Amino acid sequence: MAVVSSLLATTADAQLSGYGRTSPPMYGGSGISTRPSSSMRPMEGTYAPNHKTPDGKLCISVNPLTHPQTMNPKIIDQIVLVQNICGESIRVQVCYAGSSDCIVVPLAGYQKLQRTLGVAAGSTSFQFEYRELY
Repeated sequence: MAVVSSLLATTADAQLSGYGRTSPPMYGGSGISTRPSSSMRPMEGTYAPNHKTPDGKLCISVNPLTHPQTMNPKIIDQIVLVQNICGESIRVQVCYAGSSDCIVVPLAGYQKLQRTLGVAAGSTSFQFEYRELY
């Protein structure tokens, strides 16, 4: 019983992220599987719904990019391109998958921003997760 209650507390704390409620995590990546390795699904009803267009499309999309640095091409910038196709402002938290190494990207309506998530030595592959912050 104690294990179950600690798991529930961990899940609830994770979805709050210090910003209030969040949407469920969405996953993406570059050059590797974009799905998390855990088979456990999040608790239903603990997340806020994703923002959507009137026809049901997700407002937010996040795509990976990599770019070698000019001074040392073996050092790779790992970049995310975050786009909002809706008219309202939305804040998005993008993290390396399974990590607390995150950036917050505030987007105005119909805005697209490119942000560096991190840097790696020679690796063009990375996995990320993102959530909408409420």
